Amino acid sequence: MWKTIRIFVLAFFISLNFGLLLYINSSFLSIFFPSWIVSLLFILGAMGNITLFFLAPRFLKVLDKSFLLFLFLVIAFLSGLYMSTATGAAGVAIAFLSYSSVIYMIYYCLDIFLEELSVDRHTGELRGLYSIFLNGGIMLGPLLVVLIARDDNVRPVYLVGAALLIVAVLLLSNSFKIKNNHHKEPIPLPFKKWRHSANIRRVTLAKLVLEIFFTLMVIYTPLYLHNELGFAWRELGIIFTIMLLPFVIFEWPVGELADRFWGEKEMMSLGFFITGSALLIMPFLDKVFAAWLLILLLSRVGASIVEITTESYFFKQISASETGMLSIFRLVRPVGIILGALIGALTLQILAFTTIFFVVAFVIFLGIRESAYLKDTL
Repeated sequence: MWKTIRIFVLAFFISLNFGLLLYINSSFLSIFFPSWIVSLLFILGAMGNITLFFLAPRFLKVLDKSFLLFLFLVIAFLSGLYMSTATGAAGVAIAFLSYSSVIYMIYYCLDIFLEELSVDRHTGELRGLYSIFLNGGIMLGPLLVVLIARDDNVRPVYLVGAALLIVAVLLLSNSFKIKNNHHKEPIPLPFKKWRHSANIRRVTLAKLVLEIFFTLMVIYTPLYLHNELGFAWRELGIIFTIMLLPFVIFEWPVGELADRFWGEKEMMSLGFFITGSALLIMPFLDKVFAAWLLILLLSRVGASIVEITTESYFFKQISASETGMLSIFRLVRPVGIILGALIGALTLQILAFTTIFFVVAFVIFLGIRESAYLKDTL
């Protein structure tokens, strides 16, 4: 029990760092680079992350997950610290790429910790509780941006983010033993097994759709609302904080409902439909604070339902020893970043900015097809 709580607290501080930087990275990078270079940097960072995911089973052959997590946290800390003071474009790019390459590997290590403590009949509930801490940190991040940022100067945000990772490192050092550990999972990722496991493949593709949505919204929503419509960062901090509330409020009860009553399949489809419908409205909105707050909130209600149901469904299909299958599932995060950034960059080259919202809606509705063919868990 105490080990589970420690994982939750560790996830909270890591996510608070992640939430702080999540919606300012694209705007900060746009100070140094044009929009197409910003998209390229997101793609390169995701490619670095993909490389690490492929190497993860090999790392776990020789290193304990606690030590691996420690290394990734140190890299993320140094990257954020450098970005708080860097003035040259090259240094900013290298620091951003380093951070982007390791951030999802940090969550990968936490996934392994948590799956070792998980029992299938309570997976949805446990994942829901974990999501409260994880998404609570992400939600509070934009609120801290409001308190820390001064006008368009977001450098202090990176400094605070680095300080939060110091707390995470101390928690890790005091809570988990750092030792060598040998996993029996084969080093090559089991793509053949994944391809022939229909339900795992479909829920992975549904998760990929969600990650493409997250990428496009994280990169282009701040750029659109701040640069195109003229919202101030203080306004955006409030909007983004409230927008993320559903990930804290809904995921635990939805996870428990999936365990006890409805299963994940129907709720996953409903979540995709809500999010896609909200996206179709966004291109028609002007600079109206309340309107953007409500429609972004609605989009995240749907996304939060999809997130917890995909997580719950997947982890009911695997055991803690199947780190290769977990690596494939988590690969959808950087792959989603690459696809999302490519879609956004190509769209902006030939169409108006608002067209992105229609494109994302189309992608989201593709997720309904994958969820519809899942074999329900109840």
